[in-house]
Amino acid sequence: MGFDAGALASAQTPGVQYPDSLRTEWSVVSTRAGRAHVVGYLYNSNIKDAARVLMRVDRVGADGTVTGTYRARVVADVLSGDRGLFDVPVPEATATYRVGVEAVDWVKECR
Repeated sequence: MGFDAGALASAQTPGVQYPDSLRTEWSVVSTRAGRAHVVGYLYNSNIKDAARVLMRVDRVGADGTVTGTYRARVVADVLSGDRGLFDVPVPEATATYRVGVEAVDWVKECR
């Protein structure tokens, strides 16, 4: 992907708990091409697997209002007790972002 480790911005809400036992760990990074991304892991401590997870990243203005929303799917299903990678392109690395799960399908089956 070509991320510049020196361009890491601090995550504004790392490790926030989400309903149904989902937790994120993320940061904002810049690629060598100058594009910004919110990248991180989604951890699943539920007894069910999380399938078709849609991540939502809100760009938050200084007054707390949402000034933009960006979405992307987690790369694969997040099995119970495991983690999944997500990568959401955003307009700039210096903005403030809020990261959450917008949709998830809970499944308990052999895949």
